[in-house]
Amino acid sequence: MRNDDVALIQRTLAGEENAFASLVRKYQRQVHAFARRKIGDFQIAEDITQETFLQVYQKLETLDDPTLFSQWLYTIANHLCIAWFRKNQLQTEPLEDVRILRIETEPYSRYVASEHAKIAAEAQRDLVAKLLAKLKESDRKVITLHYFEEMTSSEIGEFLGVSENTIKSRIRRARQHLKKYESIIREVLGIAVGAEDRYTKDLNGGIRMKLTFDRDNLLSSLQALQSIVSQRNNTEPILSNVLIQAEGNTIACMATDAEIGIRMKVDGTVKETGSILVSAEKLADIVKTWPAEKLINFATTTDDHVEITCGDSVRKIVGFPDKTFPQFPVVDTAAFTIDGETLRSVLHKTEFAAPTKKARQTCLNGLYFNLLEDRTEVVGADGIQLALAHCEPLKLSEDKDGFIVPLKAVKEIERAFANAPEIKISLIEDQILFADADTTLTTRLVDAKYPEYDRIIPESFEGHVVVPKASIMDTTREIFSRANPKNALVCLEIDPQQIRISAKTSETDEIDGTLAAESGTGSVRMGLNAQLLIETLSHIETESVSLAFTNAMKPLVVKPIGEEGHICVLCTMLMDS
Repeated sequence: MRNDDVALIQRTLAGEENAFASLVRKYQRQVHAFARRKIGDFQIAEDITQETFLQVYQKLETLDDPTLFSQWLYTIANHLCIAWFRKNQLQTEPLEDVRILRIETEPYSRYVASEHAKIAAEAQRDLVAKLLAKLKESDRKVITLHYFEEMTSSEIGEFLGVSENTIKSRIRRARQHLKKYESIIREVLGIAVGAEDRYTKDLNGGIRMKLTFDRDNLLSSLQALQSIVSQRNNTEPILSNVLIQAEGNTIACMATDAEIGIRMKVDGTVKETGSILVSAEKLADIVKTWPAEKLINFATTTDDHVEITCGDSVRKIVGFPDKTFPQFPVVDTAAFTIDGETLRSVLHKTEFAAPTKKARQTCLNGLYFNLLEDRTEVVGADGIQLALAHCEPLKLSEDKDGFIVPLKAVKEIERAFANAPEIKISLIEDQILFADADTTLTTRLVDAKYPEYDRIIPESFEGHVVVPKASIMDTTREIFSRANPKNALVCLEIDPQQIRISAKTSETDEIDGTLAAESGTGSVRMGLNAQLLIETLSHIETESVSLAFTNAMKPLVVKPIGEEGHICVLCTMLMDS
């Protein structure tokens, strides 16, 4: 291998550019891995790698012994890393020194992405660094390259310019020295080495937090947070964890995906207060293995280990300090309180009309709350359908006349507050916060201007028909199920006495059904998307509906009979004559 380097160096000095390119390809990955480990930043490591090979090319003729090329290369890379550190000594601000006011006023999700993920990574690196500091420099270098950069003994030997056997010997020596710490190092690095019970028998450090849970209560809370917790987030690993916090007599579990955050109170007994950040998936998997209606004891130590016991069963996992998790915004004392059933109702009546997949028009990716003086209009639309529902005026902000709540957050609100009698709502910068006695949910608002939806709703009609909701739903569903599966179109022929619904089963044949009208005026023949019509009708809560129309080209307006403030609009489809 060294002879190969010597030959490539000689050819490079002779003017062969391809020879130097071969040297770069041979060592580029190792140099980048080394620099990334030193600096901790992928992009900066790339810059240092490029600068390393630039200096190598410029100084190659000064290398007296070409057989020592890899050591010389490593020395240049190391000096560049040291120079970068000297140039970029930045003053850092501990998270605990950040004023709460600043945390509350900064956009929550940005704070997560820009600060806390970095702190989590630093906490992990600090733990490993303390353990590696117990090794000699030569052994520490080898262990770092082997575990952090996943380099083989052969690759490390080539990189450092020593034999493969020497590298293996150093790894064995380092492992022996750190034998009782190795499982902790691997756990922090995310390398599986077996079940958690392979950790040392006794937890290191003193007890910091002690809690007792009912197994079912804890599991229920963890499962409720699963839709928020990001299980496989490579760029923000902190988001795969849940924060368990005990203050006074209150226990809470918190999770975030950088867009939505949820804090839930959990029934349990606080024996010692504290907090810890643990893997949500791992903790849930452990708790699920234990019998229902059992008590679970949960204890953490000063060095952030966690011991979980249920009867004679004991499991141990590594946690992280709570400073690696963002501070949740506080519910404003002036928050507006809305009846829980009212909020759930307007969400149910409108969310179906918003896009199920991310729309190109950002403004449509959620429900719009139009804050009018005498009412609040909640609107969902995807370009071919619209749903609008009224509720009491939400007195939230004098600065905003409306806001858009992301559709994912809407679904989480319905799930988290399914039984809440009252819900508090407050706006904080570009976020909105919902809360009841046990749960707090915060989400970033969609940063876009909602279209003037009232232009889509016809102001006058040429006719209308009133029919039983169940009858038109059942007839449409029956016709659609027997029609050509490639065709979502159904034809509605409306007159004051009845509605005839038909759909094609082939190029020449069709199937139809008729239902009687309760009342009506005018006539029209129009095409509609059958699935959208069925979906719209399923979100109307009255027994009868009114279908109002202008002509075959204008939208159809569906209204519940006996209920004000709920309107659904469906765009018509072109039909064959």
